[in-house]
Amino acid sequence: MPSVLPTTDTKHAYVQSMFDGIAPRYDLLNDVMTGGMHRGWKALVVRLSGAQPGGRVLDACTGTGDIALRLAKAVGPEGEVIGLDFSPRMLEVARRRPIGGHRITFVEGDLMALPYADDSFDALTVGYGLRNVTSIPGALQEIKRVLRPGGKMVSLDLGKPTSPLWRKIFYAYFNNVVPILGRWLTGANDAYSYLPESLADFPAQEGLKRLMAEAGFTGVDCVSLMGGAAAVHVGAKPLGTES
Repeated sequence: MPSVLPTTDTKHAYVQSMFDGIAPRYDLLNDVMTGGMHRGWKALVVRLSGAQPGGRVLDACTGTGDIALRLAKAVGPEGEVIGLDFSPRMLEVARRRPIGGHRITFVEGDLMALPYADDSFDALTVGYGLRNVTSIPGALQEIKRVLRPGGKMVSLDLGKPTSPLWRKIFYAYFNNVVPILGRWLTGANDAYSYLPESLADFPAQEGLKRLMAEAGFTGVDCVSLMGGAAAVHVGAKPLGTES
């Protein structure tokens, strides 16, 4: 089967088009593929972000706004959450979510060139986004730039199991079953073939920790989930650091 993995030059447009195409069924696919476990993982992201009542938080690569809405509940009506994504159709889904009395705004934009001033946010979260950017080091520098000193970044993404047996089972499911589920539920032929291929070169657990440390984040840590099939990374912009 030929690879659907785009080149660096075409990745931005490819991924944007792909997510536009699967937006209406994206949440359903997450539930089916993870057995609903992604909900607990996203709750962990919010806890690790340290989002406090009255805080200002950016959820980059917000998709359908699932994490952004959870953050809005954490910061309360006096806080502010911005959900940013470069997929217009994902944002259409996000904007249909009931937000109650929370301050939450969904904005079209790119993690690689965030449209915000330095030191703008108390925390920044990324759900399944770093794997899809054209440059992870570049994205990390943008994240650090817009965080206030001491502010945390938290990333939820796919991981690579370390147990040989579990790794074999996981990759068999991920490489063979997931594309079939994706095509069946969304009708998109390439989207869920891209998903397992996108993991191949992703640095995942220890590699992403190293890149975060090299980008200047402190207190970098990783929480492996589902035996390493997913992972949450957390790090902080150093105190006393201004962008």
